Amino acid sequence: MDFKKSQPVDDEPGLWRLQMEFMAEAERFFGSRDQSKKIYQPSWDVNGPYVRYTPSKDGAFAELGFNAKTDWKMVVYQLAHETVHLLDQHGGKQTHLLEEGAAVRFSLDMMKKYGFDTAGLPEVDSYKTALKLFDSLGNDSYLIAKELRATCDNFISIDAIEIKARCPDLSENIISEMLSRPVMR
Repeated sequence: MDFKKSQPVDDEPGLWRLQMEFMAEAERFFGSRDQSKKIYQPSWDVNGPYVRYTPSKDGAFAELGFNAKTDWKMVVYQLAHETVHLLDQHGGKQTHLLEEGAAVRFSLDMMKKYGFDTAGLPEVDSYKTALKLFDSLGNDSYLIAKELRATCDNFISIDAIEIKARCPDLSENIISEMLSRPVMR
């Protein structure tokens, strides 16, 4: 995608294409998404980024922050992150740090793939912690996360027993922190 040809806010087709590219990559790294849920066109919100669910909960979409309206780097960072949350669409339940860490790692890797600098990211301490916890799964963190999702059906159902089975060297404290659900920002 040539990010120099348009502004994100003026390029709905480009934004949708990027959403679909990220979803394909997310499914490759983390396994198939919940096909019973729809993914809608990303939009903008002053309080974004986050996932917005439809009133009927038949699907969801990423609402990106206004700071991304004219900045493709921020679009990639925010949209890639929210794409991980769109895999399972759990209706707005608070995610745990393992899922948040997976989303941060994926967003940073997509930024690199699309040629953007990741220095200084993430900026928020809770996301730094989540990333550190996800990375503590080891060199195969994506594969382990994919296996955990496959076994437990989704991120939100991953439990300590399954993590310990795949990562026996992780301490119970680290696993417990991975499964905690703090307010992220």
